[in-house]
Amino acid sequence: MELILTVDEVVGGETEILLRWLHEERDLYGQARVSLGGAQPPPPGGMGGSTLEIVNVVLSNSIALGSLVTTLVAWRSSRPSPPPTVRIEVNGVPVTVSTDDPEAIRSLIETLRDADSGSSPGPDSSQDGGNDPSSGA
Repeated sequence: MELILTVDEVVGGETEILLRWLHEERDLYGQARVSLGGAQPPPPGGMGGSTLEIVNVVLSNSIALGSLVTTLVAWRSSRPSPPPTVRIEVNGVPVTVSTDDPEAIRSLIETLRDADSGSSPGPDSSQDGGNDPSSGA
């Protein structure tokens, strides 16, 4: 499973900090290859004109997806307030990690697994904890 992560940079350097955090996460050892990708333009409607640094993640299996998302939630909680939002994209399907609500996280993981298996959950699969979890899973 290949994923692209982008970080809403509340303060500079968050992408590099996330990359180090992912490299040091024991639950991902042997399950994920993580590398700093290039840069991409900000998403439509995004603030600012600068490009976003991306982190490429290749997971050995979809089971490791739960560990990755759990790691992202823990990383966000370690950041200064307000914590940065992390956008995950699989096969062109984006979801947003901006909450630590367990139900929203479960829905987000299911949306990503569905995207990886090729069954797109719908045109707008962004999950931010404020959406109806049944709409994306």
